[in-house]
Amino acid sequence: MKTYQQFSEDIEQRRQQLRQRQRDQMQKFKEKSRASADAQRKRAADAEERRRLKDEIKKELRDEN
Repeated sequence: MKTYQQFSEDIEQRRQQLRQRQRDQMQKFKEKSRASADAQRKRAADAEERRRLKDEIKKELRDEN
């Protein structure tokens, strides 16, 4: 049979594991959020670049006519 001390140690160990798991989950969430924001910024920048090139091509075509 376990003693009171052993139960207390088990509970404390589980609490530490839970805290570590929560920290790991928070870190993973932050990384995913950062990656998502970076991807969104890149998509916006790419779209702006395409729009700029498209406008430039249209201007050149108008100037030719």
